[in-house]
Order: sequence, then C-alpha cells, then structure tokens
Amino acid sequence: MVFKSKVDIWMAFIFILVPISMLYGVITEPSAVLLLVTAFIIVLLCILFFGTKYVIEADELIIYGGIYKKRIPIKQIRSLRPSKNPLSAPAMSIDRIEITFDPHIQVILISPKEKELFVKKLLEINPNITLKS
Repeated sequence: MVFKSKVDIWMAFIFILVPISMLYGVITEPSAVLLLVTAFIIVLLCILFFGTKYVIEADELIIYGGIYKKRIPIKQIRSLRPSKNPLSAPAMSIDRIEITFDPHIQVILISPKEKELFVKKLLEINPNITLKS
C-alpha cells in the first residue's frame, strides 16, 4: 500500500516560490551558469516533492524521500509517536510520525497523509508496536 506525504502550505509555498524567483533571475539577467543552477534546483525540488512516499509492502516499510530510500522490516518497529520535530526528514509536513526501530534504536520522521490508516496497517503486521503520545 502506498501512502503519499502530507504537504504543509508553507512547504508548497517554498516549492513554488523558489523556482519562480530563480526563473525571474534567469529572465532578467541571462547567464548559462545561472540557467544550469536553476534547472538543477528545479529538478531536485520536483524529485523531492513528487518522490516522497511511504510503501508498506509485505512485511517491510519502504520510505522514499527524493533520491533517499530506506527499508525497515515492520517487525523491527518498536514505537510510533506524533511529532512536530522540524529536523530534516523524508517528510513534506511538520505534522509527523516518529518511528523508533531496531537495530540500535534508530529514529526516522515521516508525514503520511492518512496517518490513522498508516498506523493501522503497521499494527496489523506488528501488533507489538507501542503507540506513544
């Protein structure tokens, strides 16, 4: 099952405003270097914006964040907790879920659009996951 990332309005604003302002710079002061940098940043933003998703496939959670890909066996997930942590993560919103998993007690932040359904699917596979508040 595929879950898209929730997108905050400020994040959408950044993903629209930055390319527009850069394109304005290319139009007003044409430069090959500026055009290449602008094209690179627009492609990178598109990859991040459209490539952030979370897939529950068999007994694995696969997290895609642009060019980032992380596979987590669902049986290794220890806990889920709501979070507003602004640290860099494969998430397009500040309304996040903090996932704690083994080995070595790692943490990752994600922001699925349908949080309740996402948590329900994880619990169906691993009922030992602890829900924290």
